[in-house]
Amino acid sequence: QILCLRPLVKEHLIYKCGNGEHFSLWFDPWLHGDSVHALYGHMVMFEAGLSKHARVKEVIRDGEWCWPQAPCDVVELQQRVRSIPISTAPDSIHWDKVGEVFSTASAFHGIRQRFLSVDWHDIVWHSRRIPKHAFSLWLALRGAHRTKDKLLAIGVVHSTDCAFLCGETETLQHLFFQCPFSSMVWREVLLMCNIVRPLLSWADEVLWMSTHARGSAFHHTMRRLAFAATVYHLWIERNRRCFKNVFLPYQEIIRLVKQDV
Repeated sequence: QILCLRPLVKEHLIYKCGNGEHFSLWFDPWLHGDSVHALYGHMVMFEAGLSKHARVKEVIRDGEWCWPQAPCDVVELQQRVRSIPISTAPDSIHWDKVGEVFSTASAFHGIRQRFLSVDWHDIVWHSRRIPKHAFSLWLALRGAHRTKDKLLAIGVVHSTDCAFLCGETETLQHLFFQCPFSSMVWREVLLMCNIVRPLLSWADEVLWMSTHARGSAFHHTMRRLAFAATVYHLWIERNRRCFKNVFLPYQEIIRLVKQDV
């Protein structure tokens, strides 16, 4: 997968030719962003009579370009390189522009795909977040949790019954917070945050939190933390029941949420 990014990364690299000791004459993109081989093919190496391992320095004599006498492709190449200055400085590679210092951050921002910010960004990736809670909430918001309805579709399980034994089909929307078990947990957590309102569908809960848990006020931070902690501990309890056959009462889940927040 990383190697697939090579063409994309290439667009950000600038090869600045110096004394020619390090750049491949044929394969490095020192010629105005392209390699000689990419522009003229393999035949130019044969016509020039130079090894495929040749360095740029082999066509530099006394500070000037000095190509072998050869057919038209090499003559054209001689014309193209005249605008490239020769110096005694070593060859160098730059990121985006000459003199720019490379960093992993600049590389990441340079090659990543950019999308519009989502409304729920601030309730997940805020400065007070608990990393494992934020990650679990992010998965839920992306619809990435492998609930039983998804697992049934790919043949992993034979039943979609909710792990909280309510008899309903386990979906993301059901787990958060339409299931009687999870709704009891979430209702109590809301009360601890001094929020008294009916429970909403998952999409509406996210919208409500995105609207009413913004900013740096203490009660907004508590709401964000409580929301993420509830999603995290409900998902952990669901997995605990599925894989370990261990069942905690809803009061214990509330205690764990309170302890973390």
